[in-house]
Amino acid sequence: MLDLNDKTILVSLRKIDNEGEETFDTFFGTVVSFNENTVRVLRPSGDEMSLPYDEEVFELAETGFYELKDGSTFENPSFTARWTVFASKEASINFRKKNEAAVGQG
Repeated sequence: MLDLNDKTILVSLRKIDNEGEETFDTFFGTVVSFNENTVRVLRPSGDEMSLPYDEEVFELAETGFYELKDGSTFENPSFTARWTVFASKEASINFRKKNEAAVGQG
């Protein structure tokens, strides 16, 4: 199991709605607790968020200075993690293949 205690994660959530439109929620989150199922992170807003624990998703971040589109910055985060979130089962059925093709190109 990865040691995520007090680590900072650059989180990227790619959200796909029922019409196939994409939005992104990207932020630096500090891990407040984790177990084999869930990682709880503290968002910059002060809200906590649950993310799924999956060792394959958490990648060691490259050393350096990171700046997001909203202007927030962080130097040397511990990990990066990306997920795709579908708005509904319908969105997942309709757009999963499109998502897999896009991920395969990245």
